[in-house]
Amino acid sequence: MTTSAVVDQMELGDHVCWFHDDEADGLDAVGRFAAAGLRLGHRVVCFLDVLSAADVRASAARHGAACGPAQLAGELRIVSCGDSYLAGGRFRPERVVDALAAEITSARREGHPGVRLVGDMAWAARRPVDLDTLRRYEAAASALFLDGRAAGLCLYDRRVFSPDRCQAVMSAHPAAAAPACGPRWTPLLRARRTSDPVGLRLVGQVDRSNRDAFAALLAVVTEQAPARRPVVLDLSGLTFVDVRSAVTLVRAGPRGVRLVGCRPGLARLLELVRGGLAGAD
Repeated sequence: MTTSAVVDQMELGDHVCWFHDDEADGLDAVGRFAAAGLRLGHRVVCFLDVLSAADVRASAARHGAACGPAQLAGELRIVSCGDSYLAGGRFRPERVVDALAAEITSARREGHPGVRLVGDMAWAARRPVDLDTLRRYEAAASALFLDGRAAGLCLYDRRVFSPDRCQAVMSAHPAAAAPACGPRWTPLLRARRTSDPVGLRLVGQVDRSNRDAFAALLAVVTEQAPARRPVVLDLSGLTFVDVRSAVTLVRAGPRGVRLVGCRPGLARLLELVRGGLAGAD
């Protein structure tokens, strides 16, 4: 098992969908993720369902964290899904996203250099949560990580989620991983907000596995842009963009988005897409 290959490569700003086939794999990932964050002075907040608080603390301790003192000091918080995702008795995505944003703001206000958020998503397999709602929630949550103040690890057990649901939630994350990932794993896409110029810096690849997250991030930055100032997308770190995501980029142009740093292959693809869209019109 190479859980360390994934967790050790995660940075503030990453939002990763972690697929596993048994609770031991999920628990190991959470423990290592939490312990690494505590060593760096991050606040760690775990929203748990099937994983128990005691097991998470024990796993983090095995990975070198002093969980007792950390938890007492508020650096490690464990919250049940009933008090988070399902507060009030049902899943309201906007409320959950707002609560996560509040955790990030609180951690920064209290002097933490970052916050690590863990989501044990097993509850969504038992509740009547439709697939589109779950996908839109995860895509919207991805925007919380653009400022590089938080890292998120979302656990999905492939034994209880169908392949179609796994595919959908994966696409709503910039990156996905599993215990079988090799030692050279890195997030497929990293997106960071820029202030001068206002926009996004993108590094990695966009394909079927993360295109919903990519579209959501682009929409958020576009909507939040100052009036009459273009949103600048730095694409110099992108090594691949699939055709559907290239269409998303081209259609963003009229909304005041300017693309810079296109590699020759991507520039050619965008030219072809523009020509195709113009012909269709």
